[in-house]
Amino acid sequence: MITTHFKQAWQLLRQNKLFSTIYIVGTALAIASTTIFAIIYYVKLAPVYPEYKRHQIYTVSNIEVEDTDGMLMGSPSFSYNLLDNLFYKLDNAEAVSGYIVEPGLKVLTVPGSEKVYEVMKRRTDTKYFKIIDYEFIAGRPFSQAEFESGARKLVVSDRMAEKIFGSAEAAVGKTVSVDFSDYEICGVFREGSALNSMSYNHVITPYTDDENYNSSYDECCGRYQALILTDNPDGMTSEIEDYYQKYKSTHEGRELVFPNQPRSAVIRALNPRNDEDFDLMSVVRLNFLILLTLLIVPALNLSGMIAGRMDARNEELSVRKSFGATSRRLLSQVLWENMFLTLAGGIIGLCLTYLTLYAASDFIVASIGAAGQMWMDSAIEMHLTPDMMFAPAVFVGALLICVVLNLMSALIPAWHALRQPIVKSMK
Repeated sequence: MITTHFKQAWQLLRQNKLFSTIYIVGTALAIASTTIFAIIYYVKLAPVYPEYKRHQIYTVSNIEVEDTDGMLMGSPSFSYNLLDNLFYKLDNAEAVSGYIVEPGLKVLTVPGSEKVYEVMKRRTDTKYFKIIDYEFIAGRPFSQAEFESGARKLVVSDRMAEKIFGSAEAAVGKTVSVDFSDYEICGVFREGSALNSMSYNHVITPYTDDENYNSSYDECCGRYQALILTDNPDGMTSEIEDYYQKYKSTHEGRELVFPNQPRSAVIRALNPRNDEDFDLMSVVRLNFLILLTLLIVPALNLSGMIAGRMDARNEELSVRKSFGATSRRLLSQVLWENMFLTLAGGIIGLCLTYLTLYAASDFIVASIGAAGQMWMDSAIEMHLTPDMMFAPAVFVGALLICVVLNLMSALIPAWHALRQPIVKSMK
């Protein structure tokens, strides 16, 4: 029976080319715009390589300290003292990684070569590799023993390794100089997208390679930020609040706070500047209204077209009813015809989606507005990786929503037309 319905739908398409073309194109545009909208938020919020644990990752960065005179001292990062005595000791954290903030690009050279490479460098600890799931193509990350001893080990991205040495395998064991300090490459990881600011790096080294890693100009303000992996954010936040109170009681007239922190991946993506007046629900409502507009407006237009088409088919349907066809059977045929056109629009919409992603990738990357765009060097190229663009769940979800709306837009006028008496329909 389904085969018969599709054959009838094919005949309808051939006989009513203008109606079918408008229907298919309208559906394709609705699916393409909805999919692109969804991909933007998929890149921001979904678990993509290598940030597969985004829903468990919380970040802590800038700190504010107020003294007895009401003087407020702020810093974009905190001291090793706080990292060691607070964050590393959180009982409600599965893993905590501290890293030193080093903005801008660093200079990398290879002994015996005159070539100079600009790289993004992160100085961190071994827990970083538990929180960020890099795929190591060759070698391994530096070990805990190497970290504790301050060994000059380095892991490098596959793109940078191929650029310098020709292959990932050839890079392992080689010595490179980063900002005039020599390191031995111990591993090569698959590079992700610069849109993922928590994980995008060219080279990663232990922060203990600097003998002054635990020194700072202030007890609270310093050079560190933290990534926290936890399944119990409320318990973690309570521990940090308890530390605030303990610090206040032991440091009379001095108070510290991490404003609006720790931040989840959702808050980090939607409020990259950490604005105090940020309202999550207003952002959700706004995006929900945008999504409804992308879906409802085409559905209403299609519903009007179908209503007009049903008026033109009243005589045909009435004749079939007079020969014994039930309203249920006729309604089923109309819905299958619209399903056929919707699927055709879905295929075209899929092609249109990826054509747009390819042709307007710069605009879409700019629309994503990742937090990393604020601190990354302008020379770093932002791009969408294949696993960001080719997300089957996103397209299937958009297609299913459009199928439901299109079927509803067909069901209402079809049901209204089929309820009319045969005599009235044939006039």
